[in-house]
Amino acid sequence: MTDNYTELLDEIPHLMRAKAFADSLSAAPLFSRIGQKLDPADLDLSERYVQNLGFPHAEQARLVHLAEALGAAEASGEDPDAWETEEQLRAHLHMEALALTSEEGATALLQLVSGLASDIARTTVMEHFEHSPHFDETALNAMVGHVVQSAHCMALAILSNMDEEQPDHPFILRWSLFNRGRWPVGIAGSSFNLF
Repeated sequence: MTDNYTELLDEIPHLMRAKAFADSLSAAPLFSRIGQKLDPADLDLSERYVQNLGFPHAEQARLVHLAEALGAAEASGEDPDAWETEEQLRAHLHMEALALTSEEGATALLQLVSGLASDIARTTVMEHFEHSPHFDETALNAMVGHVVQSAHCMALAILSNMDEEQPDHPFILRWSLFNRGRWPVGIAGSSFNLF
């Protein structure tokens, strides 16, 4: 009993930090700067992202229109190297998180983050894009899916303490781009596409 109680006390700080991230999602300026010129902070974050993900050859490509972004999202989903690299990172962080928190605690927080991110992203995407001629259910699902995936990975970074130990982790940098109003669509070939 004592050991269980001690373990519970040890995991509370990680869970509370992840809960604070979940609470902050409603203030994230999602998609507020899409299509705009990339500023120095955008360029810095995106350059560090591709470097730390292991794709230093990928050049930032600013997307201007929704149709371009949706096409780039489809192309990114078909790039097996980038997808596999991110999946390996996600699996590693999940293991690290479970070394610090119980599976029940981690699962509950990750579900909370994913649910909130989905609701907030869906509302925001509808507000920004519902009148676009290129907007449909497929576009909505793609954009919401990208936000949810990024928020989930950011929560894993917090639960594993990676946000404190390695603040330049690709998942942290990707969420930072979302949190600056951009859509980091993904890597396809030699381009890191940003809307």
